[in-house]
Amino acid sequence: MRKTCLTVALAIALPASALADDIHMISRHSDGTFYGSHKVFTRAGDNLYEISLCGHAYYARAATVAWMNYEAEEGRDVGLELNQGKGWYRICEEPSEQVKLADIGVEGTNAEVMRASEEAMNRRMRFIYIRQVFSKYGNSGAASSSYHAR
Repeated sequence: MRKTCLTVALAIALPASALADDIHMISRHSDGTFYGSHKVFTRAGDNLYEISLCGHAYYARAATVAWMNYEAEEGRDVGLELNQGKGWYRICEEPSEQVKLADIGVEGTNAEVMRASEEAMNRRMRFIYIRQVFSKYGNSGAASSSYHAR
């Protein structure tokens, strides 16, 4: 019984904690409509860089920093936004004025860093697709009939 209560309590708390970490860098058109987004994290992880925005530490990919700055250069409204299940709330204005690629030790232009990230993602997706295609075929170990049978 005690184990069941603990499981139920954890199940109820889990979605709330997951939503609390739902922080994105969001780009919007001048009329406020959504254009694009990148996830920003509250904990360190692989391929993440610590960035400081509005006095708080966050973690983001280099491509996110490059994208954020590119979007601002293109004239879109970029901000750090939080969603706790009741809509998006801006928690930091003008992040592109607060962090650049050089600040996190990454060389290259915004376009170069974004392109490198897209190429890596496309390469990874290509191998996932190939694996999925070949996973449909099994190998029973039995010799198969041949088109060139005698």
